[in-house]
Amino acid sequence: MTIRERLEAYAKATYGVESEQLPFRQEDYAVLRHADTGRWFAVFIVKPKKSFGMDGEGNTEIVSLKIRDPLLADLLIQQTGYLRGYPSSKWNWVSIILDGTVPFEEVCRWLDESYAATKAKAKNQIVPLVKRNALLKEGK
Repeated sequence: MTIRERLEAYAKATYGVESEQLPFRQEDYAVLRHADTGRWFAVFIVKPKKSFGMDGEGNTEIVSLKIRDPLLADLLIQQTGYLRGYPSSKWNWVSIILDGTVPFEEVCRWLDESYAATKAKAKNQIVPLVKRNALLKEGK
């Protein structure tokens, strides 16, 4: 089983989502989306190594994930196995080369981070006036 297949199985078991192949003719892209909002939290990309600025012939596969902290994203891309977010360096996305350089458990941790960073914002909860007054009386 490839790292991508393991990540897709992890996403299905953890978040109940399956990868969706995007309809590009010459490129292999797939995304993992939030079930409720449709936002992407992971993008799988297969392209020639040269597209990613890597040496050698043939294709390589990456997963792009969103990291909330831009300083952390900058630190990650300085490590082996990480690249500036592809296809865009904006929005704090980081790409991880799926060749085994970055351990699977670490990739899962960043997948979890990306899921959390892209989920729907929680709405302010409205506390009914009666309950609020009771809480105030109790000194909370």
